[in-house]
Amino acid sequence: MGTDYSAKRRYARLTFKEPVTGDVTSSHDVHILDLSLGGARVEHTIILRPGSSCYLRLPLKEQVVTVMGRVVWSQAVGRAAANPSGTGLVYQSGVEFGALAQEAHSLLVAFLESRAGTSTEGGPS
Repeated sequence: MGTDYSAKRRYARLTFKEPVTGDVTSSHDVHILDLSLGGARVEHTIILRPGSSCYLRLPLKEQVVTVMGRVVWSQAVGRAAANPSGTGLVYQSGVEFGALAQEAHSLLVAFLESRAGTSTEGGPS
């Protein structure tokens, strides 16, 4: 990425060794590459335009949490294998979450803490 967004983050970010599958809006699969209380980096084969809104369904343990988000950045990172519904490219995008419902916030905090072993509350990242 050309811009270093890590200095601007308000929350610690957890990077997955193996991508976690999720969905953006109602019909497009994405791989969740990293996740925090404030957003996620996702990989996908459809175009997500910066500034656009989307819903991201997060598979957290045995529950799926749906959060509203806004695409902050998006860039092509490679070519996709044959995929008739995509663009022929693989993209990565940063999705910033909107206000989380208390239950969604609690589930996300518990998930992140269980995976990272450290607190996700508190100071800047």
